[in-house]
Amino acid sequence: MGVKISGFNNLNNFLDELQKKAESISGEVKFDELFNDSFMENNTKFKTIDEFFENSPFAIETQDDFDDIDESELDQYVNENTDFSSWEEMKKAAGTLYAKKKLGL
Repeated sequence: MGVKISGFNNLNNFLDELQKKAESISGEVKFDELFNDSFMENNTKFKTIDEFFENSPFAIETQDDFDDIDESELDQYVNENTDFSSWEEMKKAAGTLYAKKKLGL
């Protein structure tokens, strides 16, 4: 008497497809793709990532300007203007949503 196990082929196919999709999202993601308008509207007081930074107390013209922002000041701005308590938390949430969308989950 044997046990019949079914569904593994479907699961295996699903996991193969998921792996292919995951491999396709490696690399750099543009800021406005990661923090798309939908994400910003649903999680912040602003409609776009550009509007978010234009209304910030930070003068950002270059990548160096952004890199030089005091992290605690950025965290405070994020805490006051978004659903997140820190910039790191906001980035992680945006990254998770971006990956789920790309993976079709």
